[in-house]
Amino acid sequence: MTPISTATSSDARLPNPRISFTARYFSGYRLLLRLAVRRERIIAPVTVIIFVILDLATAASIASMYPTAEKRRELAAGPGANSAFRFLLGDTIHIDSTASAVVWRAGLFMIAAVGVCAVLMVVRGTRKEEELGRVELIRAGVVGPLAPLAAAATVAAAFSVVVGLAMSLVLIPFGGGGVAVLVVFAQYAGTGLAAVGLGMLTAQVAATSHIANLVGSAIVVLGYLLRGVPDATGGWAWLRWVSPVGWAELADPFGADNLVPFMASLGLLVLGAGSAAWVSMRRDLGGGIIAPRAGPEGTARIPTVEALAARLSAPLLRSWAAGLATYALVVGFMQPSVEQLAEGNDVFQQVLTAQPGDIGLGTVFAVTMLSVLGVVASAWVVNLAERLRAEEAGSRTEVILATPTSRGRYFLASAAVAALGLVVVIAVAAAGMVIGNGIAGGGWVTPTVHIAQTAAVLLPAALVIGALVLALYAFRPVLVHLGWPIVVAALFLGPLSGMFELPQWVCDISPFTHVPLVPVEPMRWLPIVVMALVSAAIVAGGWSRFRWRDVG
Repeated sequence: MTPISTATSSDARLPNPRISFTARYFSGYRLLLRLAVRRERIIAPVTVIIFVILDLATAASIASMYPTAEKRRELAAGPGANSAFRFLLGDTIHIDSTASAVVWRAGLFMIAAVGVCAVLMVVRGTRKEEELGRVELIRAGVVGPLAPLAAAATVAAAFSVVVGLAMSLVLIPFGGGGVAVLVVFAQYAGTGLAAVGLGMLTAQVAATSHIANLVGSAIVVLGYLLRGVPDATGGWAWLRWVSPVGWAELADPFGADNLVPFMASLGLLVLGAGSAAWVSMRRDLGGGIIAPRAGPEGTARIPTVEALAARLSAPLLRSWAAGLATYALVVGFMQPSVEQLAEGNDVFQQVLTAQPGDIGLGTVFAVTMLSVLGVVASAWVVNLAERLRAEEAGSRTEVILATPTSRGRYFLASAAVAALGLVVVIAVAAAGMVIGNGIAGGGWVTPTVHIAQTAAVLLPAALVIGALVLALYAFRPVLVHLGWPIVVAALFLGPLSGMFELPQWVCDISPFTHVPLVPVEPMRWLPIVVMALVSAAIVAGGWSRFRWRDVG
């Protein structure tokens, strides 16, 4: 007879020594990696293409404006010597070639953007999936506890390497080569990999994907701002050593060509991955140290669906407003110094002489940058639509619609929140530019009037983008992902269209092309009225569709 086993439940929990470490903790990794690649098959390639296009546009601009070594020396002595530009772009010690000038003009800001994208990608593949309940379902199968985390980190790391490779190869036709190109690759890839480690850790310690994204992105952006202090002041050099973006600057391509900071980025990746794995093995699914504040058990402050929509969207809106306000403050701080760009540069001299009346380059710069921020502000509606889709996927929308709330009222409440949010975000961006310009000595009254005029006329164009995104959600929730390419297209075909010499009919696709850039040009009411009517018509179409389609 076969003896009866007397193993206890505690014995069953002991690790089987015959199972390898990889099989115990990373079972199913390859399958989950394929799933993660499929999940990012659209967002990641589009993001890489955007980075390459921006770098190519910057390189073409540098090659046309500063074609000779003498012109590039004037660039270093003019804008490159200004503290505001040094704060944003870094030092101009080595911009002898076109490639090195491109690295200076686009480098650190784009490098920080790669880090933010890497954080978002890791969180999207880990904490966001956990919020939606998919990780618990996956872990119920033959899957190691660390396999989902490793799969998401691998895809984000590959994204960082591909971006670094693309951004470094772009420099070769413009005179880049040898070790310097390798160092540029190390700047982008190293910062991205370090951000992957940060994203892995924040995804474990934060209880929601929103908090994880906010904390991880804030660390990267804060590092970018801290490294600007020694560049602008000439002191506090140790601040360059406190963040991955500072390490990227210390690599100094076309100068010292130092690869030691890249090793520091790899060390942060390893430290972040190890810490994230340790936390992941010791916490409950859905748990986290940094959690949103619990609301009251009951409240009379949310009596309507409009109040509920506003309450649920408030944290998202605060994040967008804070981010745009910070960037607008820095841009406004630069505005009084923009006149230096015209020194010794024929292109900018032509821009100055072409402006009507006494409108200077500083005002032109402010109008252009606020137009860019207006397009970015419209992306807030995409984020809001993504949240609406998540609410519907989680069956919470059905619960609301089970009350006397009608479908049409629910959709219009979301549209109202989106519109009011656009007003708030654009107003905050305008206020940030005014404050930054005033602190830098550019005056208060006249810049405030000019920026307020520009912000007001930008709102109808942003409303068109927001209405289109909400209509996509109304027709089919999965279509909200198209909102991001729409915003990018509106940016490239609108405020940035001058860099690409596109046909006018192509630029006219973007609603921002039709915005009268007051006070640089006279006010035109017809496009403002037309865009307001178009946005209302699009919302009406979405309202009609949402009333009849299946929910959930």
